[in-house]
Amino acid sequence: MVSNSAQAIAQLAQLRDPTKRSQLALGVTEMCLAQPLSPTAEPVAGELLVTLSDTLDLPTKIAMVEKLSASEWAPHAAIRHFAFDEIEVACIVIRKSPRLTLRDMISLAETGSVDHRRHLASRPNLCPAITDALAKPAEAVILRALANNCTAQISESALGICLGVAREHMKLREALARRHDLSADYATQLCIMLPENWREDLYRRFGLDKEHVEGLAVEAALNATPAGVDSEASEAVDAAEQSGALTGNYALTALRAGKFAIFDHAVARLCGLTPAQWRVALTMGGVRAAAMACQASGLDRTDYPTVHRALQRTGRMHQQLEGEAMNAAANVFRMYGPDKAATVLRQLGSRS
Repeated sequence: MVSNSAQAIAQLAQLRDPTKRSQLALGVTEMCLAQPLSPTAEPVAGELLVTLSDTLDLPTKIAMVEKLSASEWAPHAAIRHFAFDEIEVACIVIRKSPRLTLRDMISLAETGSVDHRRHLASRPNLCPAITDALAKPAEAVILRALANNCTAQISESALGICLGVAREHMKLREALARRHDLSADYATQLCIMLPENWREDLYRRFGLDKEHVEGLAVEAALNATPAGVDSEASEAVDAAEQSGALTGNYALTALRAGKFAIFDHAVARLCGLTPAQWRVALTMGGVRAAAMACQASGLDRTDYPTVHRALQRTGRMHQQLEGEAMNAAANVFRMYGPDKAATVLRQLGSRS
């Protein structure tokens, strides 16, 4: 094998025709994969394949790695090397090769690029040791790939990381909601962060009590803002009201500035609600509640997308502004006047 290796490398170095170089490299690859190699020959073959690959164009290298990844006995050294190679090559090995070891995959999860980790997260039948390593950096794109991988075994601790990140990532929440291996407690926590149409499916699949989940959602909404922050917001809105500055635009300006407690108090005051009622109404009514708040507080319908996006960024709005959600918001502005919108908000907030 040693003499054959040197001969193959020498031949490849002399060839200038890309087609012939490709044929020789693929021929050597086939030779290395023809049968299981002895413990002595395998590392030599692995070194040969890695050395050959350094002289190849990308299409030939990909063809070479496709062959290696389909083999049960491809030299491990070559497989590990290619798993960390440029992503066009590495993704083939990461997704397909049976020769990647647990240690290899954990190393990829810990030191590979985001693209390497994303492909690893989609590999079938990952064990908890690998998914834990992938979840640890709490990267939304990796967690979403893991959540979408129905064959991956995800530990409770990794699911906890997913849940924390999902508060600000709707697509991750949806991916988690499609899994069938969640505990009832986890599904309940996830329910609180999902729009009504998703909640109904989770109630059914995991046997959850709808009243209990909604009660937890209300409790979370009421306890989200510290008392001191609420008190300062109330004083700011009192001052705005006394000076005649309390308008829908005042509330919108506060929201844009990230002053969410002031926004809550301003909306509540303008709509004739308590802040607690408004927070519960938003939790229970989502898109419709936010649109009614805009209508009742004198904001224009063109302001609604800004309000929606800001609430979505903070995890208080769980629906994208598209499809049914967009239609629901448009219907509020078309069908409800300010007084009627305020009345419906008070009804939605009656659980406070």
